[in-house]
Parts: sequence; structure tokens; C-alpha cells
Amino acid sequence: MLSYKQRKAWADHLKEAGIAYKFFSAHLAKELNEAREEDSESDDVVPASSSKGAGKEPAQETAEEKGESAEDGGVQLEPQEEEDDGTKILTIEELEGIFLRHAPTDAGTESKLQVGLIGYPNVGKSSTINALIGAKKVSVSSTPGKTKHFQTIHLSDQVILCDCPGLVFPNFAFTKADLVCNGVLPIDQMREYGGPVGLITLRIPQPFLEAIYGIHIKTRPLEEGGTGIPSAEEFLRAYATARGFQTQGLGQPDSSRASRYVLKDYVNGKLLYVEPPPNYPGEPNEFNKELYDELHLPEKRRAAFNSAIGALSLEDDKDTDSLVSDFIPLPAGPKSQSIDKGFFGPKAAQGHMSMPFNHKYTEQGKDKAVSGRKARTMVALENGLDPKDVQLTSSKKHFKGGPRGKKEKEEGIR
Repeated sequence: MLSYKQRKAWADHLKEAGIAYKFFSAHLAKELNEAREEDSESDDVVPASSSKGAGKEPAQETAEEKGESAEDGGVQLEPQEEEDDGTKILTIEELEGIFLRHAPTDAGTESKLQVGLIGYPNVGKSSTINALIGAKKVSVSSTPGKTKHFQTIHLSDQVILCDCPGLVFPNFAFTKADLVCNGVLPIDQMREYGGPVGLITLRIPQPFLEAIYGIHIKTRPLEEGGTGIPSAEEFLRAYATARGFQTQGLGQPDSSRASRYVLKDYVNGKLLYVEPPPNYPGEPNEFNKELYDELHLPEKRRAAFNSAIGALSLEDDKDTDSLVSDFIPLPAGPKSQSIDKGFFGPKAAQGHMSMPFNHKYTEQGKDKAVSGRKARTMVALENGLDPKDVQLTSSKKHFKGGPRGKKEKEEGIR
């Protein structure tokens, strides 16, 4: 349900645009109906001659009942800062009175007023009818497209409600990601999940996502191309790893399955976000700041949220932000840490001499003996002889022919 400041901002915008509006909450009306049923059942069980409540006045009884319901965690109405009809949430009787007030006068007294509920799929048309009737007369589902045909329900002797299927106007829609997040398109039939989940990570702060799901999202540092906001893949990987969702074969985190759980939580109201008016002067984070406190978390998640907020207290302090940002460096990534460790790491304090790249080959050549033509050349140069006249005993030639071969050649010539 919208807070008072959010209703006030939207009321000012609708008044400037000249659009007639009223605020009504089907969820609040349902809770009021359930509270009335419980009160009626308790009145039937408790005998009328009770000595304890015999001397109470009606006004005193209603005040005490309201206090008891608030203490028990029942329907708690938000205290209005100012009496303003533009931000008031209508009750069932007031909404029916508006229908009758705007009915045409020339229709006659015998004909009933028919009121049709038209809008996008899964925006609460059937839930509003059920809240007005006080019982479940129309089928309701979180999947858009549940209502297939027109349905007429008699609200009273003068009003007939008409529930019609949801209508989608592509010309006025923004993107498919917006339609999925708004519950217009079915989540189980989507093919691309990066866009819708990216909107969720952009709209809802990272500490609140980590606290409500009990996960830790590893984001890319700013110096490595990060934006400071977790991407859809980073958020889904952390969620899938914490829930044990893995793909078949490789066993990687199943981001596709995790996206369906997250988007259903967003559509069902577990992750709250209210779009600010077009002419809102502030930022969307300021408009929804009241929705991301510890009161909107389960009790088992509040301790983790408080610790995360305590770690970010320096960033939220406007007085010290300008001073701290000049001295506290940004968190470095693993690549930067490895480079800094190799460059600024401790080294041995001793002198060393850099040798040319061919030094090792020169050292290897000293231990190797010279053979063949090079050896004959070296011996000839040392003794002042012709290299052709030098004959080494270590040569590979064995001279096996000997003088016998010469004699055979001489005899053959003769």
C-alpha cells in the first residue's frame, strides 16, 4: 500500500493533469472484511450478559477494539498527517457511494447501474470486486489472463459490477521488461530474463536484496568497469548459489530458474517499489526510501539488515561524505590486487647485475669442445700452417682403404 507521502505526490500530479482519481486498497478492504467476520463470530460466542462489558459505552468499546487489533498485528491504518480528501483511502461503502453519485440521472429508478472494471491484466480488477462483495465470487490468480469472459456480479440492489479480461495496449507500453515486472506478461512464458531482473536490481537497493534473501552479491569493482549496482547475472548467480539451483551437466548456477522466483516475489509484493510521478523533483530512491527499512523484512532477516546498514553508515552521512571520500580508496578488484602485489611486493635487498640475453649461450659454448673444420682452422692458425695440411687424429674419417687400394688402382691402370 502506498504511504502518505507517495499518495500525496501522485495526488498533486493527477490534479495538475486534470484526472479524476480516488485511492482504494483491495487488500485493506479484504482485511477489514475478515476483521468484521471475526468480530461477529466473537459476539455470537460471548454471552450478552457479561458483567465485564456491561457498563461500557459503544464509543469506548470501539476504541478498545481498535487498540487490541493494532496490538495483535491486525489491520493497522496509517495515521494521516493532515485531513486531506485527496489522499484518503476509500472504504467499501464510500466507493459504492461514488458509483451511485456519478450514475446518470435519466436512467430511471428501475434500471441498475452497471460499473465495469477495465485495465491491464493482473492489476487487481477481480480482487477489487471480491473486496466489494465481501466474499470470493471471482477467480483470482497471480498469472495474468485468468479472467477469460465478462462476469457480472450484483453488488447491491442498485449496482452491478462487471469484470472483464485484461487489455494490453502495445502503443502505450514501454518495454517487455516493464510489462513482466508489472505482471502484465506471464513470468513462466518469458524467454529473456536479463531485462526484467535488471530493472529490479536498479530499483531496489543492494543491501535490502541481500537482507531479504540472506545472500551476498559479488559485484564488479568500479575500476574494472562496474557501476556500483549489481547486474542481473550477478544477483541471480548469488541467489541460485544460495538456493542450490544448478544446471544439468556442468552444474553452474541456474539463473533462469532463479529469475522466475525473484520476479514472482516482485509481482506478489515481497519486493516493493512504487513508480514516482513524472514531475517528481527528487530521485526514485528517495521516493521509495520508506519501503526499505527493517519493518518490511521478516524477523529473522532484520539482524542481517541492521549489520549491512551499519557498514554503510559512512556513505549515508552527508556531513562526512566529502571528507571521507578523499582519503578512503575504492575497493580494488582481484586483478588490481595481483598487479599491486607484484609491483610493490617486498624484494631481497641485494645488488644484482643484469646480463645480456645471449650470456647463457656464451657460457654454454665455453664448455663445449671444438671439432671438425673449426678445430683444423684453430690448429693451423696456432702453428702457422695451411688448414688443408692439418690432419687431426680425432677426425671421423678412418682411412680404411690404406695402401692396398692404391696398389689395385695402379695395377688397373697398367
